[in-house]
Amino acid sequence: MSVRRQLLLALILILAGVGVLALPASLEGPRLVEFGPGHGPSAVDLVGIALLTPGGFWLIAVLVRAMPSLGLAPRVLFGLGCAAGFGLGLLIASAFGNFAGWWAVGAVLLALAELWLVAVAWRGYGR
Repeated sequence: MSVRRQLLLALILILAGVGVLALPASLEGPRLVEFGPGHGPSAVDLVGIALLTPGGFWLIAVLVRAMPSLGLAPRVLFGLGCAAGFGLGLLIASAFGNFAGWWAVGAVLLALAELWLVAVAWRGYGR
């Protein structure tokens, strides 16, 4: 399967999972597990997680395999790693430490780093 097709399928899984997770709380039902104050998945959230997790891992696997052929400068890779790592750290810290609103900053940083890599990989394998 081509790199472009793998990227597209992984992004579809991710978007479907995010769509399910974005459903209003009135449709979700009770939380099954509590991670912290106000945090924990419902049954509907678990469906979104079941779509998002394999899609996210697949996307990362495709990007890591494509990385050597993209020809990115070390400074670019370092910047992307810092942005993605800081974003992921904020996401995890906000879920377990109740840092209200900081999850959004982390999600944006992580998404921007991944989307930039997806765009570079898409362009690199379109030739």
